Amino acid sequence: MDRLRFCIWFLAGLAFAVSPPSVYAEAPQAVTARMDTASAVNVAGRQRMLSQRIVKAYLMQGQGIAADDARTILRGSIDQFESQLVALKTFQPTPAVRSAVANLEGAWKACKPLLTAAPSKADAVEFYDLNEALQQAAHSVTLAYEGVNLAPLDHLAGIAGRQRMLSQRMAKFYFYRTWELYDAPAEMELHLSRAHFTAVLNQIENSPLASAQIKASVTRIRREWEPYQQILFANREPAKMRRDALQVAELSERVLAVSEELVAQIVAEAQRAPH
Repeated sequence: MDRLRFCIWFLAGLAFAVSPPSVYAEAPQAVTARMDTASAVNVAGRQRMLSQRIVKAYLMQGQGIAADDARTILRGSIDQFESQLVALKTFQPTPAVRSAVANLEGAWKACKPLLTAAPSKADAVEFYDLNEALQQAAHSVTLAYEGVNLAPLDHLAGIAGRQRMLSQRMAKFYFYRTWELYDAPAEMELHLSRAHFTAVLNQIENSPLASAQIKASVTRIRREWEPYQQILFANREPAKMRRDALQVAELSERVLAVSEELVAQIVAEAQRAPH
């Protein structure tokens, strides 16, 4: 669990390091002046990830899986989601973006009341569909920002950002299964997410836009991804899956960390590209 705590600490710092400092440290007016479409795609894509990470941590806490760490992840992810939502509202260059951000805010308001009480199995059931709607709303925001300039690197950043989301989505469905909730749908979503994660890695690596630095980041993801996918699919019975729960929690954070590095690399290259 020491490594899990390291990953939590690392990601807490990474959120500040990878995103524009103004998103976290300055007033909204300063954010508007500094955010561009590449950074907005990054932040909106991170909202997709946080939608899944929040429920992962909620399910962990409810089942007593690394409960203290889960509580830290949950609280930090909620705070980050809300601060990023404020930041996105200050940079809405098109009607499509404004509509998508408004829908995301509405989906978040539907989810938020479930997060004010201690996690319960009953609320986890209610969370299932609400959380899927939140993830879809965050995805729509990401696509809306990608559509502002239709810049190829903005699009690549959006695709890479899905890896962050998928790393947490797989853990989310794993922990639904360990709680013996939505067993068949959760198992199906696990397999779909693994296939999507692998396909997107190949897509990024083979993209003509992939620099040597981007390909090196993909290699680092593959190194962390292999043990993660092995443990995710090592067992199908919830009781046996619970025995691997701590390792799943740790590896989901490790894959998230290296996926953040990939997105940061692409966003940096997008911001250096001529417009």
